[in-house]
Amino acid sequence: MGDITLLGLPISLGTMIYQALIFTVLVLILKKLVFKKLVGILENRKHQIQNQLQLTEQYKHEAENNLQISEQILKQAKIDAREIRKRSEGEAKLIIQSAKEEARQILKEAKTEAFPAHSLSFSHTEQIKGA
Repeated sequence: MGDITLLGLPISLGTMIYQALIFTVLVLILKKLVFKKLVGILENRKHQIQNQLQLTEQYKHEAENNLQISEQILKQAKIDAREIRKRSEGEAKLIIQSAKEEARQILKEAKTEAFPAHSLSFSHTEQIKGA
């Protein structure tokens, strides 16, 4: 076969046909053996990524729901704490009032027990003065 010149470059027609034939056989072998496995691996990876994205969305929604539930529980806990605090303050005031009342009663009893002779002596001296 002859050589041809293309854009000033000599090209051997036989070598060009031989290279095209070898390239075609190589592409067919790669397609049969490698590309199917490679495409399968890429498809599997694509499905795994899609599944992971779906799981991520699911977990995101669950986290948002859990956050809302936690916020509601926290609000209720704050309300309960305020109620307990108010109740405790009321009970504390009652206890203090009761203690003050008891202290007054004890003081009153102590005065009457400590000064009965004194009060009798006053009444006795008053009787003497009146006589």
